[in-house]
This record gives sequence, C-alpha cells and structure tokens, in this order.
Amino acid sequence: MLKRIEFSLNLNDPHEARIYRALLPSLRYRRGGAVIRQALGDFFDMEESFPTTQAVTMSRSHIQEKTDDGQE
Repeated sequence: MLKRIEFSLNLNDPHEARIYRALLPSLRYRRGGAVIRQALGDFFDMEESFPTTQAVTMSRSHIQEKTDDGQE
C-alpha cells in the first residue's frame, strides 16, 4: 500500500528553509521522497544503535496528511 504525505515548510524559519534547500535538487527530479526515506532510515538505524530516553518532537513542522481520496 502506498500513502502520499504532503507537508509544508515555512521558508521564513531558518531551520525549515535549510530543509527546503537540501531537498530542492531532488525535488526537481521528483526524488524528494527517496531522499526523505533515506534520511529517516539512517536516523532510525542510528537511534536503534544508540537508544535514548529522549523523545523526538516535531514542534517546528506542520505536517498535513491527505488520503488517496482527497480527505484530510
């Protein structure tokens, strides 16, 4: 099953603007999803290697998910 996830980045936020600049080359070739999957895979692999009690928060990002039928 494939699930499409759309998200917005606030380019006025330096952290999110940096994420956008890092993704921009891959977005031109519609490979942004592959870059995100690789980065998160590396993050989770590292997290499993060095377990920590700190929770990861995503307070800077607003993620909006849409289902295949257009519902939010």
